Amino acid sequence: MRLLPVVFSATGNTASVVRVICEAWESQEAFFDLSSPQLKPKTFSPDDCVLIACPVYGGRIPTIVQKRLNLLQFNGARVMTVVTYGNRAYEDALLELNDIVTQQGGTVFASAAIVASHSIVSRLAAGRPNALDKQNIAAFARFAKQKLQRGDDNVVSVPGKRPYRSWSKPPVAPVLIGQCVHCGLCVRQCPVQAIDPRDPSKTDPDVCIMCMRCIRICTQGAKALPAPVQQATEAMLSKYMDVIRENEYFI
Repeated sequence: MRLLPVVFSATGNTASVVRVICEAWESQEAFFDLSSPQLKPKTFSPDDCVLIACPVYGGRIPTIVQKRLNLLQFNGARVMTVVTYGNRAYEDALLELNDIVTQQGGTVFASAAIVASHSIVSRLAAGRPNALDKQNIAAFARFAKQKLQRGDDNVVSVPGKRPYRSWSKPPVAPVLIGQCVHCGLCVRQCPVQAIDPRDPSKTDPDVCIMCMRCIRICTQGAKALPAPVQQATEAMLSKYMDVIRENEYFI
C-alpha cells in the first residue's frame, strides 16, 4: 500500500515529519511539492492513499497551500492530513485542511497535529520533533495503515471552528543584512516568487508569505527579518517558551 506524500515544507520541518511517517508506512515515494511555483494539476484515483502535510501560519494553513490544493482532485482517494506548528497552537488549521481535502473529493481517514521547531523563533520548540515524538509519529502511521488494511476508511473528526479564525500576514518581508553574492538560490526557491530576480535583495512584502525559506537557505547568511519584527515576534511568543505541547493524533 503506497503512501503518496503531498507536502509544503519551506524550511524542512514538515518534511522531516513526513519522512518519519513514510518510513513507518514502508513507502518511500517522491514528494509532490506544494511549494513549487511550477506546480501542475494532479489527479488521484479511489485506490490511492495520500498524505498531505503543511505548517500552520497564524492558526490557519498558508494561503498558498489553500490555493494549490485546489489543483488536486482526489476522486475518493483516502487521505491522511498532518499540520506542524511551533508550539503556540494549531487552532483551525487541521479542520481547514480537512475541509479542503473533502471539498476536493478526498476521504480523510487519519489526521495529526505535530509540534515542530518554530520557523521564526527557533528557540521555541527547539529540537522538536524529538526522538520520542518520532517514535509516536511512526506508531501513528502504523495504526493508520492498519486501519485501512481492515477496510476502515471512516472519516475522522478534528478540533477547530467554522468560520475559521481571521488571520492575515503583515506586509513584512526579509531584508538584506549581509553581502548578497547574487547566486539566485533564493529567487529560484521562493514558493511565491516574491524575490526580484534582477536584485535578490528586494522582496515584495505584499507577496511574501514569511515562510523563512530564503533566510534558511542563504549560503551567505545575508537575509533576516527586520530586527523590530523579529524582536516583536520573539516577545509575543516568549510566554510559550516553557510550555510543552503534546502532539495530537486522530484515527
